[in-house]
Amino acid sequence: MAAILRDPDEMGAKTAVVALVDAITGQATGPEEFRRWSDGLSPEIDRLRTAAFREFVRRRIHDRRFHLSIEGGHVPTPAELAEVTDWMQRQLAEWSGPSAVRAVVAGSARTRKTRNIAENRKTQQSGTRREEGPPGAAPLLR
Repeated sequence: MAAILRDPDEMGAKTAVVALVDAITGQATGPEEFRRWSDGLSPEIDRLRTAAFREFVRRRIHDRRFHLSIEGGHVPTPAELAEVTDWMQRQLAEWSGPSAVRAVVAGSARTRKTRNIAENRKTQQSGTRREEGPPGAAPLLR
């Protein structure tokens, strides 16, 4: 991680760190494992000189922690949903996961587009028992 963040192309470093965060999310056995791993990133993230890049990486980590908690069975409240990015809200709307999660997204997402996606997904019948999460996340088996 430190080598990535020493890259003189700071935008490239940020992109690589976000890709790593997304990849580790798919490999984590659960929220606690990911939390332990991501907690160790804080000092490394501070190596990014641009505040907006540091904030972007921290928000992606927060989004991924949120997603893993939902995979673990947590149904978010509208207030919790409001704390994640529009990107994560859209990922949850497109996910074929628990209908209770899609219902929260359909009723509480920030953008009309995301609410509509969740509502449409909510009304579709899924004929499969395999549920897939957002890109980079491991498939869920129900």
